[in-house]
Formats: sequence, C-alpha cells, structure tokens
Amino acid sequence: MEVEKQLIKLISDFSGRLPEKYIGEYISLAKHNECAVALENLCTQLYEHDVVPAPGELITIRELAEELKLQEDTWHFLRHSNS
Repeated sequence: MEVEKQLIKLISDFSGRLPEKYIGEYISLAKHNECAVALENLCTQLYEHDVVPAPGELITIRELAEELKLQEDTWHFLRHSNS
C-alpha cells in the first residue's frame, strides 16, 4: 500500500525531532492498517512538541490526509506553527 509506505517514511523523518516512543508507535499503527490514526496522532504530537514541519513535509501531510479522507482540522493547525 503506497499510503502506508509514504506515511512510514514521513513518520521516520521526524525521528530526532519527536520522542522515539511516538515514532515507533505511529509506524506500528501504520503497519497495522491504522494509517489515519497514525497520521492524526503524528500531527497532534508535532503541535504539542512545537515541531514545525518543513514545507515538503507539510505537503506530504496534507496529501496523505486527503488520501485518507481526514478532516482538515486534524492537520491544518500545523500550517500556522511557525507564525
């Protein structure tokens, strides 16, 4: 599943910027067909830990969220993290 692979790569890219316990947990969720939950949790923790996604990461988050049919309010707040 392409979404799963993209999501796992995205989550892995935040290694070192988020606590590793979250990285492992979200990768496990993605591998167990819980991609929507993994992405929602990732976005929440990015916000909680003041991690500002790079522009390319934000594009990937948006694209994955759209593919997974998540509500915009599960990720849109990340756009304003660096303002």
